Amino acid sequence: MRYLTYLIVSIFTLFTFSGCGSISGGYSLSGSSILPEWKTMYIAQFPNYAPLQNPSLSQELTLTLQDVFRNRTKLNMTNTEDADLIVEGEITGYDVAPMQIQSNDIAAENRLTISVKVRYINNVDETKSFDRTFTAYENFPGSAMLSDVESTIVPNIINIIRDQVFAAIAMDW
Repeated sequence: MRYLTYLIVSIFTLFTFSGCGSISGGYSLSGSSILPEWKTMYIAQFPNYAPLQNPSLSQELTLTLQDVFRNRTKLNMTNTEDADLIVEGEITGYDVAPMQIQSNDIAAENRLTISVKVRYINNVDETKSFDRTFTAYENFPGSAMLSDVESTIVPNIINIIRDQVFAAIAMDW
């Protein structure tokens, strides 16, 4: 019985650690498949073109994207567009919509949705480049004003979009 338990734990450990190697010949950090020849990255400021405006959204989104690539990859951030990888785009949507209407035509719940168009240019491997829109949302009580919940839900939505963009670029999803 003790031998069987040891064998199961050993097999589980073997399978767990066998997935920790590099992917596609690149280094693997937090699941990243950034190739070693990709050295520099430029993330441009994301202007806010959404009809409904949040004055700090552009800066918060840009800094969050820069931080995730700085912290989870070995890429060096640059301030010039001659980088190996370039990320640019714009905020295209910042919308509030009712989700659950009560019998008195009042929303029981609202949804804030943020959409961001991202252009990713890989100057080393152009087949990896893309132009895509990423969207995320969070619901909040219908009794609350957007201004009351914005400081709580906007960072959550930005983090979801950050993770979507990171996965699309660094994990090739």
